[in-house]
Amino acid sequence: MPINQHCYMPVLKWRQGEYQALLRLEDAQKDRIVPLIEVTPPDFDFETQTPSKTIDEHVVSFATRIQKKWGSRHALLDCGLLPPATRMADGRHPLAHLFDECTTLNASLIPVTGLDRDDAYQHAVHEIHTWSGHGAALRCSLEDAIDPDFDTNVYLLCETIGIGPNELDIVLDLESPNFDPQDDLIALISAALSGAAIFNSARSLTIVGASFPDSMGSVTGPLQLWPRREWLLYKALLGALGPNIRRPGFGDYAISAPTIAQGDMRLLKPSATIRYTVDDGWLIAKGNNVRDNGFGQYRTCSGHITGSAYYLGAAFSPGSNYVAGCQVGTENTGNLTTWRWVGTNHHITKVVHDLATFYGI
Repeated sequence: MPINQHCYMPVLKWRQGEYQALLRLEDAQKDRIVPLIEVTPPDFDFETQTPSKTIDEHVVSFATRIQKKWGSRHALLDCGLLPPATRMADGRHPLAHLFDECTTLNASLIPVTGLDRDDAYQHAVHEIHTWSGHGAALRCSLEDAIDPDFDTNVYLLCETIGIGPNELDIVLDLESPNFDPQDDLIALISAALSGAAIFNSARSLTIVGASFPDSMGSVTGPLQLWPRREWLLYKALLGALGPNIRRPGFGDYAISAPTIAQGDMRLLKPSATIRYTVDDGWLIAKGNNVRDNGFGQYRTCSGHITGSAYYLGAAFSPGSNYVAGCQVGTENTGNLTTWRWVGTNHHITKVVHDLATFYGI
């Protein structure tokens, strides 16, 4: 679908649990979202002190998975998390390689760039647009957007990558801002949106933010309600924008923080958690670490969710159904990837529902 104000943009790092979550969405939900997919670097092997895979090995199944899990639906693809010097074994830029592979399988992708990407990255975007004609997406920060030279910088970028403003999708990525005081943040965003003409002439405009904790250490079990500040901000922002300011669409980081988990995975002891999206928040059920206490505790965590007044019922989403099944024993207790797809699938379904309700569609 073309990106518009009613469209939801989840930012996903294309982990197994995330693409399984997309696969399990109903077509009605898939038709209402355009994911922004981030290509992450290969994991680091702390034993050998080197990346665990070459970039070729790391992305070898990427295009096939896009085709199998998302088909020919629209998505944005961002290689900005890769070190700028990363190249495939044949010398190509990873972004160019991935678009070649994905297009062969009829994927419909738009390359994402930024104002600070190097010449090689912008050249790859230019080449992709030249043969695809799909345009490009600019992922910018609030700091970028409030720069008095923002218009000039973006028009120069458009010239560099060979597109017109009406072929540019803008993603204003707040990442994890200081949401308080909210009125001050709204005033800053409003000033940015009203201060640059490119926001009105771009093909689309989406604002993305995140308030999910970057560590479960800050969550108190066994059950805690955590506010979705980016969603609360978005609703308040739409109410505060002046009549001549373009209304942006909405995006978030689903049930994750923007950061990539660091540290030696052999030493980490992740807790059993269920991240269940509800009105204006996440209901987080938290148990003990799974390495020492196993996954059986997910039945108790599921019971905390289904026994809550916030639970939306098994029929609401495949993820919500799995939580109910785990609680009564008709589903197994899974692993961390299982609970990633459960939470992400339910979250996307809930946000699509929230946007439909918000816009009365």
